[in-house]
Amino acid sequence: MPIDQDSFHLQGYARLSRAIEPVLIDSLCAAIDAIQSRVPRMSEAERARLVFEKDLPAHRRDDVQAQAVGDAIFILGEPCAFDPMFDALLDHPAIRDAARTLLASDALTVHFMNVTIKHPRFGRSIGWHRDFPNDYICPASSGFVRLMLCLDGMEEAMGATRFLPGSHRLSDAEALREKSEGTPPRPSDDEGMALECTAGDLVAIHPKVLHGGGINRSDRMRRNVVLQIGLASEPLVTTEREGVTGRLLS
Repeated sequence: MPIDQDSFHLQGYARLSRAIEPVLIDSLCAAIDAIQSRVPRMSEAERARLVFEKDLPAHRRDDVQAQAVGDAIFILGEPCAFDPMFDALLDHPAIRDAARTLLASDALTVHFMNVTIKHPRFGRSIGWHRDFPNDYICPASSGFVRLMLCLDGMEEAMGATRFLPGSHRLSDAEALREKSEGTPPRPSDDEGMALECTAGDLVAIHPKVLHGGGINRSDRMRRNVVLQIGLASEPLVTTEREGVTGRLLS
């Protein structure tokens, strides 16, 4: 079943249920567990690809202090550099077909990949934001999509991603002006809709839809693989690059 284009264009997001088979989901979860377990033995270069929960402000994890979270990883950057299992996602038909459908093109390129982790009982909240424009890896226009693969599923108590439906309906110029003037909308934490998912669901996120998510107050891990994929005809205007940046989506 193809991803729902109508929902994506009307609401700013869409979900494809059980897009990725359980055996691959299990393998990716095992790979993340292995990466987390070897943090103490990592090189400086490897650690530089990670964002640790302890290094970020405590107020977004209910003031749980740094010493209580240990070496918990919040962002696992460039996962393909840690385990080739993640390369399988770049060749997966569900990823390819969703991106081609939503961007209406066969000429697509990967911008980046990461794993965003909200650990049980303290995994941090993420404030409301748009993905276009962003300061990390971004083209000049909103000709891209973010695909979020839910590895553990998401429930509201786990800090599920919340969306403000329809908030993507502004021009690129308006989004750029909002960013430059520092005047983004500031919805309350309980506005919008928390998108609940099962393991293996694929969520497509429009680059201009407002989204965020609460703290993981549950006893379950919440891990999502995030891929940004864009039109090959749209050059990047930011300077950061990853190992997968520029890779054509086969």
